[in-house]
Amino acid sequence: MGIWALFLAIFTLIENIKQGLLRNPMIKFLSEPEYVNHRNKVQSASLITNILFSSLVIGLLFFGGHIFARWLNTPELYPLFQLGILVIIVLVPFNHLEVLLQAHFKFKSIFYGYLCRQGTFMTSVIVFLIFNKPFLTLINLVKLQIASQLLGTFVLMFFAKGYLYRKLETDKQTMQRMFGFGKYIFGTNVFSSFGRSADQFISAGLISADVVAYYNIVSRINNMMDVPSIAIADVLFPKNVEAMATSGPDKVRYYFERMVGTIVSILAPLSILIFLLPHFFIVILAGSKYFAAIPILQIVILFSILRPFSYQFGTTMDAIGKPRVNFWVNLLTMILNYGFMYIGLRYTGWLGAAYGAVVSAILSFLIMYFVLNKTIGVKLGETVQWTWKSYREYFNYLKKMFK
Repeated sequence: MGIWALFLAIFTLIENIKQGLLRNPMIKFLSEPEYVNHRNKVQSASLITNILFSSLVIGLLFFGGHIFARWLNTPELYPLFQLGILVIIVLVPFNHLEVLLQAHFKFKSIFYGYLCRQGTFMTSVIVFLIFNKPFLTLINLVKLQIASQLLGTFVLMFFAKGYLYRKLETDKQTMQRMFGFGKYIFGTNVFSSFGRSADQFISAGLISADVVAYYNIVSRINNMMDVPSIAIADVLFPKNVEAMATSGPDKVRYYFERMVGTIVSILAPLSILIFLLPHFFIVILAGSKYFAAIPILQIVILFSILRPFSYQFGTTMDAIGKPRVNFWVNLLTMILNYGFMYIGLRYTGWLGAAYGAVVSAILSFLIMYFVLNKTIGVKLGETVQWTWKSYREYFNYLKKMFK
């Protein structure tokens, strides 16, 4: 499980980094008035960037994968890297179509694409688990991933065909402008993605892949907790771009405070529930043999209410035209993350990465809040008020429903 967790962490990281290079620049430039009649130039520039980045990753995996696998004390990763090159190739059209649909607010179509991609993989695993369990080797899991990604790509292509152009239209100036805007976002995604996987990479390098399995289970729970934040961030970025252009920073501040307050109102009770019933959630996700992950889960889960700030911080900074600020803040928080986790693991044992994550989360929150307060005037008190208002709205809705 530790080997598979590392493989997933690395390839998820690659996809997240690439999305930072593609998504925001493509959405921003497709919405700009000067590109209304030149949208094929924007699409083409994005696709070429996609192909170049994917080629670079493939080269690194092919020639340097064995070095990286040895550094993680997991040589079994190298054969997965070699087959994973096909995963990277299939992701080229999938990611391009996904961003194109997002730029046109076709979130339902993206939902169907991901439902097919992830649903097919999950269903296949369940079927083989019941009828042919020996088939589920690590190599065959990667093959199932490739097949499910292909199906998801065909679904997205069906919905995106009305927005696709039939030929590439290369334009050097457009590529330069998009890259100039996207380079800081790309760097930001590198830092934030590496930061989120810090516990797994450091524990693999310092201890073993067995410990990675425990941290990965906690990471899966955190990923589920992050779903509202990610969904809101995806929708809010184009809205913030529009709000900044038409209404100014006050509207962006309102969106930030209200959305973060609403998300925290969902996460706070859920965090408490997971803290009180950790055995239940561990059994569902991994089984009773992974109960050793419970202390890690209880250390970090109550601080998950700080995570919405980081997701909304990034999209807000990019939307108001400050990707450089986002870049430096994320670099600093990544350094804090790795630094405190390394110190924790080195001096307090295998739970050290969890202690380091808590310290890093608190410091990162304070840094981001300071920047948000200085740039668009975000106030913590307003965010808390929106949390309480959300509870009142839930209560009134339930009252009406029971009546």
